[in-house]
Amino acid sequence: MENVDFNAIEAEKKEIRLLISNGISFVVNYMEKREVKIPRWSWCKWLKKTVITKEPKQKEFIVKEPTAFTLDRLTAEYIELAIDEEKIREAPRQQARLYFQEHDKRMALIIAIAILGNDWEDTEQLTELANFIFKWTTNSQQHELVQAIDLTNNLADFINSIRLLSSARTTIPNRIENPED
Repeated sequence: MENVDFNAIEAEKKEIRLLISNGISFVVNYMEKREVKIPRWSWCKWLKKTVITKEPKQKEFIVKEPTAFTLDRLTAEYIELAIDEEKIREAPRQQARLYFQEHDKRMALIIAIAILGNDWEDTEQLTELANFIFKWTTNSQQHELVQAIDLTNNLADFINSIRLLSSARTTIPNRIENPED
């Protein structure tokens, strides 16, 4: 029984590592406006009527494991997503709407930063992508994308490496003062 559980856990770890290294792709459906010039009469080709049409399109994005530089920027955005659980318990629907209004653009910004990787410093490109994601993704899509981004952040391995290094220290300073005093 233990061997089967161990193999399942190892298989899951390998799958997560593969996803992290290859990245996670997703598609956003959107509508693109196009101007089409239609001749008004067959005998007068130069008089044309302009009609705006909408074409359904798709754009594919890939979220890969971020560098420490990008992860630091993502973390700065995560910290701003502060919510008060007590307020949510008191008035869940009203508070959800308030939090949505407060954080909706930030969620799109987080997704855009994860997509761009180290190129997030290009503020024009970042703003354009964040606005695109904000306009064309649903709340459920954003939720799935944020979960995927959290997976690619690979924070578990980062924390484990910190634990490993902190336990490997040979000298731990003795505190003269107790921090609680």
